[in-house]
Amino acid sequence: MPLPPSETLLHQIKAEPWLRIDAGDVFLKGMAFDRNNHLFLMAAYAGTVDKGMSGRVNRSILGVTPGKEITTIINQHGVRMGGIAIHKDGRIFIACLTGELLMVKPDGSDLRPITIRWKGKPERLSDLAFDSHGNLYVTDFTGYSGNPTGGVYRWSPDCQSVEPFMPNLTTPNGIAFTPDEKSIWVGCSLANEVFHLTLHENRKSVQKAAVWYRLSGHDGADGICVDVQGNMYLAVNDHGRVLIFNKHGIPIAGVLMPGRDRGELTRTTNVVFKPGTDEVYAAASGETGGAWIYKFRGLAEGAPLFSHQ
Repeated sequence: MPLPPSETLLHQIKAEPWLRIDAGDVFLKGMAFDRNNHLFLMAAYAGTVDKGMSGRVNRSILGVTPGKEITTIINQHGVRMGGIAIHKDGRIFIACLTGELLMVKPDGSDLRPITIRWKGKPERLSDLAFDSHGNLYVTDFTGYSGNPTGGVYRWSPDCQSVEPFMPNLTTPNGIAFTPDEKSIWVGCSLANEVFHLTLHENRKSVQKAAVWYRLSGHDGADGICVDVQGNMYLAVNDHGRVLIFNKHGIPIAGVLMPGRDRGELTRTTNVVFKPGTDEVYAAASGETGGAWIYKFRGLAEGAPLFSHQ
């Protein structure tokens, strides 16, 4: 995927290889650091029959220690685990495109589902984020052009109630709060749009929703993270890059994955800050080139997260 003309002159930040997860055809997604700097991520392994990205039957949550030791936390067959967020008590929350919302302790024990839904929604959970009060926001990856059935849903801190927060979106995927929590960024994959949701003063509902950027190409907008200055980092899936916006939604820099010009590591699905630092980690994988975690310097330190309160 060539760079759009409007983005060719952006400052390009160099990404360095940090850790190879697998040498084969493995798809990486959702990443999150806990307060001990352990990195958790999802790895999907191609099945013997269906090798398509959406149909991978063997999915695992992996843990990576600061010393880069990789362990398997849980395995799930037939469950399309994706986005990950960590609670301040250490529990890992997992959004699944097959409809499950799971939580598990970091050692892999006490795996259980959160079954409450609002009129059956969300149907396909893609990504998730906590606010500073422990409310959980999850994107529903459904809809298509002319039929925006997706949206953002919010669970209460005790996960005993859920309500629609922002309906009528097309395949919303990545989600992240601005540092002041007055706004939310949402990337819509199939529509290739980046939404900016301005919240009411009570932070309980959306005051204004607007498309602040449209990507060129297809299926691009994926995982999102934010730094303390309000800059937003968007993983552009199938493009092999990360696009960095300022707080006004204007692209100001980019990060190209090594090998993207050769068609390698183009599935750039997720970006996450190592808390308390300006280090950004990007998940990149492809049918060739294996599966890697790349590292680069952000423009500022990452915004504080609920997991580290």
